[in-house]
Amino acid sequence: MSKIKNEWPTESREAMLYRRTLAAAARKSALNAVEFEKRGIPYEEVYRCTSRQLARQNAQNFRSHIQDPTDLREWGKQMTPELGREAFGMEVIECTEECFAMDMHFCPHLKGWQEMGMSDEMCAKLCDMAMEGDFAMAEAMGYDMENPMRLANGDCACRVIYRRRKEEK
Repeated sequence: MSKIKNEWPTESREAMLYRRTLAAAARKSALNAVEFEKRGIPYEEVYRCTSRQLARQNAQNFRSHIQDPTDLREWGKQMTPELGREAFGMEVIECTEECFAMDMHFCPHLKGWQEMGMSDEMCAKLCDMAMEGDFAMAEAMGYDMENPMRLANGDCACRVIYRRRKEEK
């Protein structure tokens, strides 16, 4: 029996459609991973690499919408649009110039993997590979990122904490 709890109510039609779209994309990446694994083809390094590449591109886009990238309050606004808050069940737990932290109580990607019947172990592995992109985006933005809790590990939320990187002297 799965230890993963990944349910969060929404009544928003737009959020439900967004969830379904993200879940479908996650199912495709999971199917690729499974098929590569069946054939004995290493895929994890490539998956992580492409996640990092896409994240760096996304960071450039985010930068163009943020007046002061060193102010994590602005980052928080970009990371939590209304649709995203609803779709991921986001709860902002800290929002200051130096730190932005949020809990996500639902993950559409994880839901897609669960709907495929992926084991908890495979869900955690896919989550880890997908989070590679989040860490790369934080780095490209000049932030440190922590992810001490994950739904895919059986936690009650996925907690993501961004901190302004301390300048080295």
